[in-house]
Amino acid sequence: MAVTTFAAIDVGSHETTLRIYEISKKNGIHQLDYVHHSSGLGYETYSTKHISYPTVEKLCKALNGFSLKMKEYGISDYMIIATSALREANNNMMVLDQVRQRTGFQIKILSNSEQRFLCYKSIALTPNSFHKLIQKGTLLADVGGGSIQLSIFDKNALTDTQNILLGALRIQEVLQDMKNRTDNYQNLVYEHIAHDLHAFANHHLKDVKVRNIIAVGNQLHNFVTYLSNHNFGNLIPTDSRGSKKDSVNREEYDIFYRSIISQSPEELGRELKISVEKASLLLPTAMIYHILFEITGAEQMWLSGITICDGMAADFAERKAKFTPAHSFADDILTTSRKIADRYQCRLNHTSVVETNALKIFDALKRRNNLTRQDRLLLQIAVILHNCGAYINLNDIGENTYKIVTSTEIIGISHKQRMMVANILRYPIYRFPEYQEMKEMFQPDEYIKITKLNAILRLADSMDRSHRQKFGKATMVLRNNTLYITGHTIYDITLEQGVFSNYATYFEEVFGIHPVLKQKKDF
Repeated sequence: MAVTTFAAIDVGSHETTLRIYEISKKNGIHQLDYVHHSSGLGYETYSTKHISYPTVEKLCKALNGFSLKMKEYGISDYMIIATSALREANNNMMVLDQVRQRTGFQIKILSNSEQRFLCYKSIALTPNSFHKLIQKGTLLADVGGGSIQLSIFDKNALTDTQNILLGALRIQEVLQDMKNRTDNYQNLVYEHIAHDLHAFANHHLKDVKVRNIIAVGNQLHNFVTYLSNHNFGNLIPTDSRGSKKDSVNREEYDIFYRSIISQSPEELGRELKISVEKASLLLPTAMIYHILFEITGAEQMWLSGITICDGMAADFAERKAKFTPAHSFADDILTTSRKIADRYQCRLNHTSVVETNALKIFDALKRRNNLTRQDRLLLQIAVILHNCGAYINLNDIGENTYKIVTSTEIIGISHKQRMMVANILRYPIYRFPEYQEMKEMFQPDEYIKITKLNAILRLADSMDRSHRQKFGKATMVLRNNTLYITGHTIYDITLEQGVFSNYATYFEEVFGIHPVLKQKKDF
């Protein structure tokens, strides 16, 4: 791919946006055009859980306009997504169907983890200050209309992430009926926001010293405009090299915050040349960042300006143009998984040896079974989390682990992939369900992959059934239809061999390969 144009459409909670990009390996990603229309989806969803026909009509009209704009650029490659405003609407399937019939666009509703990961991809695609910041405690705060995502980076890795239903538009809708019953609306907003953010700090920031906040979200453009107009922070003038700075320190933000809360939405709208509806979202957004400064004691806040449309462009560039991200999120996914395992007090020594053996088995089988690098990652996540359920109850570890995984976000894998991991873990010893029992959730090829990864996990776990790490090392050799696993140990492995034999039949049914566990005594 030399040079291509790509369109990204975000059906957001407050507005529907089209951004058109030029992408090339040589010059990277550059925005060519930007069009947006107010949609009002979030106003309805967050208050009534339902999207009305007039709003759908308005959305279709905007999308048909976008279609004409895309034809002007001759665009054939595009992505159109929706997030919480459609995700949470009780009639979202009907809305998607109407949009498809009337515009030709097939909207993909992203899970929260998919939505946030797209933004992270854009930030991490090219080497920049992001990679320097995350060497030490950094909180990435992605403030949207429906929720905020708070992600902690430390030592160059994503270590924890949490979604909180405190988006600027949702806050406004939740508090709308109370607004006329108080003389201090700002205090009402503060109390509503502060409780959840302080709870987040108590649970997730106890062992992390946050030095920097990276701000991401649709409101940041208006923030930057306001800061520039008032000469706050480092945004104006440029630095000594003529480059525009993009950060404010805590003292500068406090000045900005006191200034912005002193103005009415009408005044802000006139100054920034935006609608009163948009301007009214600045108060809860500014307050969220103000409280984050309070609870973290951070020294600096960086305004990234990244949007989810930029994330879609980055994802397209990575898939089609083979762009190599400057930051690898595969390591972050595993780090986050290990943090989850640590939270549920999983035994590190047992998990480590099962992980090593499971990956060795996978590598021995991958060519013959068309298993991919992504499948290997899902297996690794499953192994790391496979004993979490023991924290709750020893009698049904698989079911407990399943519930933990389905209730815990893992940024970097999709909702479908997380459900695959959960089902790999749900059946550690019992009969694995027939496809008919899972067909509403998975396609046949996905079901087959789940059974294969489950069979590998069972076999690897059986090799440390005693949790005493008896094997110093193990080697895997595949010959014809037999997988020879040789464990080097001087210990009695009667228990391991017995459990291994119990799982060997299931493994053979899944792979058509008979596994054999042999002992080699190293004296």
